[in-house]
Amino acid sequence: MDEQRRKIITSEINYWKQNRMLPEHYCNFLLNLYTEGGSGQAEPTSTRFFPLSKLLTLFMLGLLSLSIFLFYFTELSLILQTALMIIFGISSLITAGYLISKSFFEVIPLLASALVLLLNTVNASEILFPDKAYVLFFVTAVNCLLWLAAGMKWNLVSFKISGIAGLIILFITIFI
Repeated sequence: MDEQRRKIITSEINYWKQNRMLPEHYCNFLLNLYTEGGSGQAEPTSTRFFPLSKLLTLFMLGLLSLSIFLFYFTELSLILQTALMIIFGISSLITAGYLISKSFFEVIPLLASALVLLLNTVNASEILFPDKAYVLFFVTAVNCLLWLAAGMKWNLVSFKISGIAGLIILFITIFI
């Protein structure tokens, strides 16, 4: 194979690897095949987990645990709970959006954001509509459908399984 063709193919494989069009180990195999064992990587991949991302991931996990503690183990006023729900929800969505743009396949921020959203919506439905189980069922079903949609959009198996399992458990709870 001539050198020009080999250079085009390796640059294309590097592009696939950077944009995650193929799994990394497939790209590494193809690069080794076309460069005959040499390093065909022109640029490093973007899978590096930056220190800011580590800090924000820890922030998300801390926010999740703080949400669980504040909403289920303390008695706060309605106004304070509502304000905390809004602050936690917005900050988790902004942080998850930032982390997805930097490193797409880090699932921890997405999972933490989904759980904070679930906790906030369930807590809000319990506060706004006490003793109305159908509202709680509806809110839980919407969360499960959001998880399923996120799993389909970003091809995340954990979200697909969580959405399907949540809907199944919800239907069992409703009808049994």
